[in-house]
Amino acid sequence: MLSGPAIDAKRRVGVLRCCYKDFFYTPRHAEILHLRRKESIQLTARFAAVFACVLLAVIPFWDGAYDSQMWLSQTSIMRLLVVGIAIVVLTNRAVSARWRRHFPYLPMLMLVIAACLLCVFGAHDLLATQRMFSAHSFLLLGLVLMIAIMPLTLVEAAILSSPIMALLVIGAQTSLATGFVALEMILAVLLPLAILSSLVQLYRTIVAAQEVAIDPLTGCFTRAFGMEMIRVTFDSSMRKNAPYTMAFIDLDDFKQINDRHGHDYGDRILAEVGNNLVDRFRSSDLVVRWGGEEFLVLLPELPMAQANEVLARVMAPGLANLEGGQTQCASVGLSERIEDAISIPQNLIDLADQRMYDAKKRRDHDDMIAESMSGRKRPADAAAIAATVHKSSRVDSKTANQTIN
Repeated sequence: MLSGPAIDAKRRVGVLRCCYKDFFYTPRHAEILHLRRKESIQLTARFAAVFACVLLAVIPFWDGAYDSQMWLSQTSIMRLLVVGIAIVVLTNRAVSARWRRHFPYLPMLMLVIAACLLCVFGAHDLLATQRMFSAHSFLLLGLVLMIAIMPLTLVEAAILSSPIMALLVIGAQTSLATGFVALEMILAVLLPLAILSSLVQLYRTIVAAQEVAIDPLTGCFTRAFGMEMIRVTFDSSMRKNAPYTMAFIDLDDFKQINDRHGHDYGDRILAEVGNNLVDRFRSSDLVVRWGGEEFLVLLPELPMAQANEVLARVMAPGLANLEGGQTQCASVGLSERIEDAISIPQNLIDLADQRMYDAKKRRDHDDMIAESMSGRKRPADAAAIAATVHKSSRVDSKTANQTIN
């Protein structure tokens, strides 16, 4: 089913447009934005784990925690707990891969909770000193600064801040010992600033992802983004055992158009082609400008037969209007993960590319035959909406080539 232009015109800027809702929760986030955020958040959590390990390993030389009488104290036990959690976060084993994908902030949350517990239990340790209390305050302030450089939504920042807010409430009621550091007063100012900073980091991540993902000329996705999304969507189709079709599209005679009318005219044609491709495919499909006049379309959960029908409808009106009432045509090659028995994304791309070139050769051969029989060149608009599916057999699977003249 093809998307309507009224709906898909909004995708001209791409699914990465910055909206105020993006700052509240993550379901609106595009896949590439989610990946970028996850990498940044998890990397920052690992830095925070390194900071906690180094601080708690070095600062006992200053606060006397390595004294033998402190070995079995609440402070030492809680510090060992924090170091253990930090090591687990550092080795990327704090939570399962599935939980990390949906909730990338969980490792950092575990560190924050452990640090807050250390402040609470350490404050009630009769053997603890003012320096030890100060060391715990330094640890918590360091984690708040780490939160400030994470690209977090408002909901995620609130979740990460909730243990610290609970600590402030406990401190207000029980006079929490914080050593030489006015922890409550500093956190009252630093925590809101950290939340605002995390939102700024999220905005910068959205803008950076958009610059990487969107081709400015055609409005389609870039090849770098396409490669990343191919890996993600292909793996998803493998897990679901769902069909996964690729369409490789190459504009016919585009070099001659550039040579005859100039590159500015060619750029206008490319922009119109990209806009039409984005408008005519489903919102779940990804249109990638692969290079020059080549486009790659990812069609998740669409079998080969339906992909043929979709491509025929997409190509039938032509991809762009040319001079003299003619339309821009293209050659198409299709490949499908299950039907072609392919388990590597690059092989699927190569197969679609090869079938596109085979289809283009057949089109050129048919043109030569038509010219020799008629004694004149066939008009370009006579075949503008003709769609021919070339089928050939393989030993292990059935293949299909599609040429749009």
